[in-house]
Amino acid sequence: MPLSKNDLRDFSSLHRKSKRHELGLFVVEGKKNCMELVNGNFEVVCMCTTDPNNSDFVDAIQITTKEASRISHLKNPSPFIAIAKIPKVDFKIEIKPILFFLDQINDPGNLGTIIRTLDWFGFNQIICSPETVDAYNSKTVMASMGSIFRVNVIYKEFRAVIEKFKSHKVITTQINGENIYKQTIHKNSIIVFGNEANGISKQIENFSDQQIQIPKFGHAESLNVSTSVGIIANEIKRLSFKS
Repeated sequence: MPLSKNDLRDFSSLHRKSKRHELGLFVVEGKKNCMELVNGNFEVVCMCTTDPNNSDFVDAIQITTKEASRISHLKNPSPFIAIAKIPKVDFKIEIKPILFFLDQINDPGNLGTIIRTLDWFGFNQIICSPETVDAYNSKTVMASMGSIFRVNVIYKEFRAVIEKFKSHKVITTQINGENIYKQTIHKNSIIVFGNEANGISKQIENFSDQQIQIPKFGHAESLNVSTSVGIIANEIKRLSFKS
């Protein structure tokens, strides 16, 4: 059955955040990401392909390259594009010993890489400020390489988070913080990473119990926020093996 005009219109509008959340849908592009989607717990609304020899997705609707270009957010659309439902994540979740909070992360590629990195280290939950880029932005989904389907991404104001997790220490990552390799990370901690250009907001800094930084050994001016998340996640895991 071909794609209806109404569906094509709706799917083509999903590059806009407002439309994604109005319709409760997002675009998944690429064979690997589509495979991860199918094998995950997300509801697949529609699977599309421009590949006439497709044998990987038996229920896929055949679409033209022109239709794919309208739906896709890529310059060169993948032969495989899916539409999935945005899950309704309940904030009544199990309290985790270590929580990661992202404060106003702007770049969708950074968010996607952070999701992928934390998935690698076994952390299945990220809490984001409302100002952080949408997790269901197509570039975020692509950069996560399928990890978006395993990691819960929750958007909450920071004050609501600390009110819920009162026993947790707030650890902020700051350029003038203490060397992470010489610090002890409290077993119940909220670790905050700030905006790529401006760092952590003053409002959150006021709640900080501990400030940490990754020491520089070379000459690079700065670290990408996703790299910082990876280094700190690795250090947390390393310390857990020692304790």
